[in-house]
Amino acid sequence: MFRKPIKFFLALIIAKFFYTLIKSFPSKNKQSKPGEIALKICPTFLKHFDLPDKVIAITGTNGKNTVTNLINNVLKKNNYQTISNNAATTTSIVTALIKNANYQGKTTADAAIFKIDPFFSKNIFQYITPTHLLCTAIFRDYSQPKSDAESIFKNLNKSIPKQTTLILNADDLISSQLSPKNEKYYFSVKNVLKKSTTNIVQDIQSCPNCNTPLKFKHRHHHHIGQINCKKCNFAQPKANFICSKKDKTLTIKEKENINQYPLISDTIYNIYNITATISLLRTIGLKPGDIKQGLEKATLIDKQEVAYQKEKIEIISILTKNKNPISNSLTFDYINHLNGNKIVVLMTTDSLDKLYGSEDISWLYDTDFEFLKKRNIKQIIACGNRAFDLNIRLQIAGIKNDLIFLNNNYQNIYELINFKKINKIIIAYEANSYQHAHNLKTKIVGELND
Repeated sequence: MFRKPIKFFLALIIAKFFYTLIKSFPSKNKQSKPGEIALKICPTFLKHFDLPDKVIAITGTNGKNTVTNLINNVLKKNNYQTISNNAATTTSIVTALIKNANYQGKTTADAAIFKIDPFFSKNIFQYITPTHLLCTAIFRDYSQPKSDAESIFKNLNKSIPKQTTLILNADDLISSQLSPKNEKYYFSVKNVLKKSTTNIVQDIQSCPNCNTPLKFKHRHHHHIGQINCKKCNFAQPKANFICSKKDKTLTIKEKENINQYPLISDTIYNIYNITATISLLRTIGLKPGDIKQGLEKATLIDKQEVAYQKEKIEIISILTKNKNPISNSLTFDYINHLNGNKIVVLMTTDSLDKLYGSEDISWLYDTDFEFLKKRNIKQIIACGNRAFDLNIRLQIAGIKNDLIFLNNNYQNIYELINFKKINKIIIAYEANSYQHAHNLKTKIVGELND
């Protein structure tokens, strides 16, 4: 008699066949369709895999892709065989296991690294118990139903298995309160920004103990930073991993030990992502030298310089999250601090996403477009189905109408760009507009190099 149900083996055989059939074709279905098929045949499909000893879950509102990729890269550089999923959904995890398991449902990898949207955590954690779970932070997120931070927290908090070790952001008073009885390690970032940053959104404003309005000692962005309550002395948890920055180096303090790591991005959100990555890797036992070696050649923001009329133009591509005011605000803040004359191409709203497309544009008004009101931003090109909504929001932010150019079909964007006296072109794009961003960058490089 089989220890696993017949349905599981039937689902695995059919899904593997389907994956082999479609893997040669360019299709988004490779991320989800085999998993969808397997779950229809065997709804408990996830439960029956023999997983590696280390099962690492990465969750949170933002930063899942970056942290998952960094962890994966460092482990591979240290000769770990890993399994990882492409999208933060249940079907993507199932597809990753279908690809990497044999016909008995056994995996030979040393570690599985699964990025998981908090929205799907209940579906996944009822069948898979991670050995470690890292939560980057929790914010509001309009890309999912029940998008407020409190609902996201409650959904995730109810889902986390009690056996799982947590790695949490001490500077986030929301996610740092997850699963009080679990074993936990905290990370924090200090002494990075000289001035506190003010944003439109702040998802926690009152003390969770006494409801007194909170005041920040220092705020890195939104509700992320150092804080305490003057009435009841409530404060963020004491961190096990404390990050600070000097020049092009990150310093992580663990108890009395201090280790240095390469600063592969100087944006505040990526400093948190790198710190989270290091904290997780140290928690599972990697040595600082091995982590440093794995991070040394990693890149998080795509940059390329091309020559134009004896001047150099830097082209910067930045991935941001559609319908997410936090991700977009952090991107705009980064653009705000770049030196030189700039053109900004916005591909940050619905482009190809018909399945999850939404008429809700309220997230635009939680996003800090005011960061783009700078004298050295000479042109803003708003693209996609929401180009006209972007136009209204940009004008509300105080940006002059003659600086705004609209392109709602992603065609002929190159022709709108005025290359005179600029130093940088920044292409901010969301996942569904990646190909448009890539095509534009390729055309700019090709045309200017001719």
